[in-house]
Amino acid sequence: MPVYVSSRVVSESLLAGLLGDTALEAQRIQVPAKAALYQPNDPAKSFFFIHAGQVRTYQTSPTGSRRLIEILGVDQWCGAAALAGLECYGEAAEAVAPTTATVVAVHRLFAVLGHEPQGALELIRQLARKLATYRQDASDLVFEDCNHRLIRTLVYLSDSPAASPSVDGVVLRITHQQLAQKVGVARETVSLALAQLRRKNLLRTGRNQLFFNPQTLQGNGSGDGSAAGADPAKEEVPVR
Repeated sequence: MPVYVSSRVVSESLLAGLLGDTALEAQRIQVPAKAALYQPNDPAKSFFFIHAGQVRTYQTSPTGSRRLIEILGVDQWCGAAALAGLECYGEAAEAVAPTTATVVAVHRLFAVLGHEPQGALELIRQLARKLATYRQDASDLVFEDCNHRLIRTLVYLSDSPAASPSVDGVVLRITHQQLAQKVGVARETVSLALAQLRRKNLLRTGRNQLFFNPQTLQGNGSGDGSAAGADPAKEEVPVR
């Protein structure tokens, strides 16, 4: 199992500082909980920088099912499709809690970055981190079983805005459905896998909460697969 390296940025002061440039004509917005910053078919024209709150991004299939992509918080951003020059965002970005964000038209951002090489370099680094994370996710779907993907995802999310410190290590606020979307399996499969980890005293569960120690969990999932137990994806689960 690959050792998780945080993709969160320790300091994004360069980008945050750029937002004060009047040439950007940036707009600060307040987004209520459960409201969308953008939808998959919206024209990809803007970059969103988060000052407060929490935003989650999802990919949506033609059948309407969704996959959780990122959980973003303070000093993080979304809207990479606009940076890539794509026609539409291709994903949904939704506020989980009341959120404050700055919206910048991407053509104005590029114009300012042309005179701010350090800011441009920082943005490239952040894009590279996102790309590395997505490539690892794709690799895990091919090479790792459900248990190892679940453990890696839990460790990854323990460093996200959805987690906070607890006596166990962290408490992660997420539903089984959202976790299944992130892992790429059915909700029933995730529930079975969590039950296995709970029986091994590797985590505790609450209402939309998971309590665990990331280091202990990662150590348990770094072996040859026997530590995690049988793959729940191979067990029969109801189809819905």
